[in-house]
Amino acid sequence: CKIVIRRMLSSAVCRVAPRCSQIAARQIFRLVSGRPTFVLPRLTAISSFKVQTRLSSVEVFGPFDLPKQLTFKEVEERVLKAIRAWDRFPADKAGLLKLDAVFTEMGFDSLDHVEIMMAIEDEFAFEIPLADAEKLKTPKDIFKFICEREDVYE
Repeated sequence: CKIVIRRMLSSAVCRVAPRCSQIAARQIFRLVSGRPTFVLPRLTAISSFKVQTRLSSVEVFGPFDLPKQLTFKEVEERVLKAIRAWDRFPADKAGLLKLDAVFTEMGFDSLDHVEIMMAIEDEFAFEIPLADAEKLKTPKDIFKFICEREDVYE
C-alpha cells in the first residue's frame, strides 16, 4: 500500500515539478522517497501573464481577433450553403432550395432532417437542442433561430 502511494505521489511530482521552483520540487521528492526534509514552502505557480493596472490599456491575448457580428445576409448564405454542402443533398433540388422551402415537400425524411441539423451545427459551431431542432421545418425557421441565438440585428 505504501509503495502504491509513493508511486502515485512521485508521478504527481513529475507533473508539478516543472511548474514549481527546483528547491520545492527537491523537497517534495525527498518527502515522497522517505528521506528527512525541512518544512515545505508554499508552492506557487509561476505566472507569465502581464498584470494590468486600473485604467491601463487593454491587451488582446492570443493570435486571433474577436469574432465579428453576423449580418442577416451572411446567416442566410451560410444556412443555404450548409444545406447544399450536406453530403446527401440531391443536386437536382439545388434550384428549389430557398428560405421558404419546406423540407418534407422537398422529399426529405426525418433522418435527412437530423443530418441537415448536424450540418447546420457544424457550420455555426454550436449545438441545436433536439426540442428546438424538431420545430425547424424550413431554412427560414433555421435562419430565424440562428439570428435569435446569435443576436443578429441590422
